[in-house]
Amino acid sequence: MTWYSLATILIPMNGRMQDFERLLDVLDRVVTRMQSMHSPAHDFGTGVPLYRTEIHTIRTIGENPKVNVTRLAELMGVTKGAISQTVNKLAKKGLVRRLHSPDNAREVLLELTDRGWTGFHDHERFHAEMFGVARDQFGDELGPRMTTLTMALTDLNDVLDRYEQLESK
Repeated sequence: MTWYSLATILIPMNGRMQDFERLLDVLDRVVTRMQSMHSPAHDFGTGVPLYRTEIHTIRTIGENPKVNVTRLAELMGVTKGAISQTVNKLAKKGLVRRLHSPDNAREVLLELTDRGWTGFHDHERFHAEMFGVARDQFGDELGPRMTTLTMALTDLNDVLDRYEQLESK
């Protein structure tokens, strides 16, 4: 895209473009803060350090008992290779156990160990505490605000999907 064609798009939309830039800046700050809340690693009562990806993998396995690696990757929006690496780390830490499916000997199912469940419940308490702060801050407006924010972030994710599709052409 040439500078001229870019200018013809941006000049009439200058105010909206600034709003979009502000939105991206705020979102970047929120994501950075959320990442820093999980860094350095926390043990979530397990006795071993757990990084953000690991504790969220534990959470997803806990919410989907006996999930297989393919489905876990789909649920988490990552590749099978990436989730396999995380599961291997969690298994070495004694938080996840692999089982063979009774229906298909080749299929490996995942479940949490007792220590994995400890991390799952401690992480859920962490989320409940954050929810309590949000409820105290917004009161009766929490529901409508969360609905609006969820819709806006879903829309922004769709925009990013479209942008990635354009970039890949």
